[in-house]
Amino acid sequence: MRRAARNLVDAGLEPVVVVISDDARFADALAGLRVLLVNNPAPELGISRSIATGLGLLPETTAAALIGVGDQPHLTAEAIAELVRAFAPGRIVVPRYGDHRGNPPVFDRRFFPELLRLRGDLGGQAVIAAHPDAVVEVSLSAAMGDDVDSPEEWPA
Repeated sequence: MRRAARNLVDAGLEPVVVVISDDARFADALAGLRVLLVNNPAPELGISRSIATGLGLLPETTAAALIGVGDQPHLTAEAIAELVRAFAPGRIVVPRYGDHRGNPPVFDRRFFPELLRLRGDLGGQAVIAAHPDAVVEVSLSAAMGDDVDSPEEWPA
């Protein structure tokens, strides 16, 4: 998680809002990074609650939001910056890892209301699917799309 947050900061994103559970280990892991930590008040409601919590803390002048995850250890700051550079008003930028799309997408502000209406474990992919004409794909290395599900899978 620290690596993911550090890459967002290193890519020049600001503010970087990190939505975490109330487990102190998460806050400890992110100590010293230029991020805004916020506890998800209802993690049992799914990823949609984390998205809404994070979006709610962005300044009103925010033109777009990149919604990242903490389990992509091979995604680099340079790749994140490439996604941001591909952004254009009114669009959704989505990384393509080989034969599939993945995280982190970049959403224009016009999609925030739809993101805020998500419920349960529906993430931004539902909004992306609803607006295929708005999608801009950026090809990245397939390995960057790998996610990890256990500590043993994290690279050294």
